[in-house]
Amino acid sequence: MQYLYVGLGGFLGAITRYALGQALSARSRGNFPTGTLIINLTGAFLLGLLLGTPASAHRFGTSLTLALATGFLGAYTTFSTFSYEVVRLLEDGEVINALTYLLGSIILGLLFALAGRAINLI
Repeated sequence: MQYLYVGLGGFLGAITRYALGQALSARSRGNFPTGTLIINLTGAFLLGLLLGTPASAHRFGTSLTLALATGFLGAYTTFSTFSYEVVRLLEDGEVINALTYLLGSIILGLLFALAGRAINLI
């Protein structure tokens, strides 16, 4: 049954990522991957919020936590797209954008995860 929860969460997370990515890309200027950055940062925040403390991880029960964390957020966020977009920016000669995206994603991702976790400690 747990596989079903993860699968359903993954289905919804992938659809959400696609729809939000399309909407953000339509509003984005230039080659900077704003959509993926926003999706990954909100995913890091939500995962920190969901799993920030042992108590918060058990608040929703194992099945819902699996559906939300492993399923939904696992499909919602995307390391492979992030990696590809950094490579694409480098290949296009946009070194500053590539480094900004790379470092910004890592540093801000950690800060967003910490912020989500910190909310659980309040």
